[in-house]
Amino acid sequence: MRRRQQLLAAGLVVTAVLVGHQLTKGPGARPAVDPGPVPSPAVPVGAFAARIDRVVDGDTFLATVAGGGGPVRVRVIGVDTPETVKPGVAVRCYGPQASAFTKHLLPAGTIVEAAHETGGDVDRYGRQLWDVWLPDGRFLESVLAAAGTARAYPYPPQTRHAALIRSLADAARAGRRGLWAPPCRGQSFS
Repeated sequence: MRRRQQLLAAGLVVTAVLVGHQLTKGPGARPAVDPGPVPSPAVPVGAFAARIDRVVDGDTFLATVAGGGGPVRVRVIGVDTPETVKPGVAVRCYGPQASAFTKHLLPAGTIVEAAHETGGDVDRYGRQLWDVWLPDGRFLESVLAAAGTARAYPYPPQTRHAALIRSLADAARAGRRGLWAPPCRGQSFS
């Protein structure tokens, strides 16, 4: 009888460790799902082509503008994804999935269309602020918000598409997609 109790106790400990590990990692087995067609504004006059060099995390990447210069660090306008690489900040719930989803959408070598909004094109960290259109014509910010990998986060004065992004993020939240699903449910991003 004693051996049986020891085995049962050991089994409970292993189960508790596995459940605790899964909760701290977030919904690791549930990757982001591409929402397919999403409302996307037209690419504006004056947009430029850029090649994706490397995705840093869910809302930041390195790119090279066609026709000149070296790589630039880019922050996507209007969305915020959970942190994965910010110094001094723990990896946030659903951050790895958000980063993986952006890497899926923007593999190295992808050519995108991009544009700056009026009112400043660089954030306080020196990253260029871009609106981005994928090769299939979809607006990157719409895809990220609709998939539930990003929250709406307007950067005044770059707010041209804020209402669209907000509506898609609200729909993802209502549908409990991505970071809005248990166990994350929109926990702290930074």
